[in-house]
Amino acid sequence: KRIFVALMDDTVILIPVRLQATRFPNKPFAKIGSLPMLHYVYNSASNFFSNVYLAICDQPVEEYCIEHNIRYVMTDPSHVSGSDRIGEAIEILEKQKNFKYIINLQGDMPFVKEEYISSLREKLISYQMATLACPFKDVQEASNESKVKVEIVGGKEVVANDFYRMLKSNKKINEDIFHHIGVYGYQKDFLKKFISLPPSVREQEEKLEQLRVIDNTKISIVHIDEEILGVDTKEDLDTVNQQIQNHV
Repeated sequence: KRIFVALMDDTVILIPVRLQATRFPNKPFAKIGSLPMLHYVYNSASNFFSNVYLAICDQPVEEYCIEHNIRYVMTDPSHVSGSDRIGEAIEILEKQKNFKYIINLQGDMPFVKEEYISSLREKLISYQMATLACPFKDVQEASNESKVKVEIVGGKEVVANDFYRMLKSNKKINEDIFHHIGVYGYQKDFLKKFISLPPSVREQEEKLEQLRVIDNTKISIVHIDEEILGVDTKEDLDTVNQQIQNHV
């Protein structure tokens, strides 16, 4: 394990954080336990890995980071996507340190486990990009268009063949398609190239950035047992806090 932690020195974990979410304004400061969400997620990653930074764009978040000694990178507030924000953060960090790999961890996923990040990092030795997938609970869940599907090609390599939102009748859940979880690993040079490519037609139709990638390279899939509970709504926040209380 110590050898692997040393290997992670060439990896930066970036957590994009912005306050202007339409569905849940000020979400990064919503409390998980006694901590704002952005701090809770930062601590979760920092427990295991040394190079963890928030990629931020709001002054109140910067003030909070300074006050609580959280490492951060300030980026332009006008970025359209999380990947673009990550891209700018990388350019800034490159001037300070050497690294080859990036993990893009969502700022609203408090229960990401060390092994998920380690598994993504391992895939990046052979692939330019990797992401997570888990089984759907049932067809009803798979029919929900907010739950992104990843179609997987089996065989020796487990790679993504397609991503979409609407369930296709000719695909079997948990055989052909799985629930995509939006935590990503990238080779640094690939991510810089990917950001410079224009959005693809399907990416714009489905509103899924990863569709720009599969036209250019393979995305490796790491299977995990169950969905990582994320916080999209105030109800989700209640669920997360209930789980934390139950674990104490």
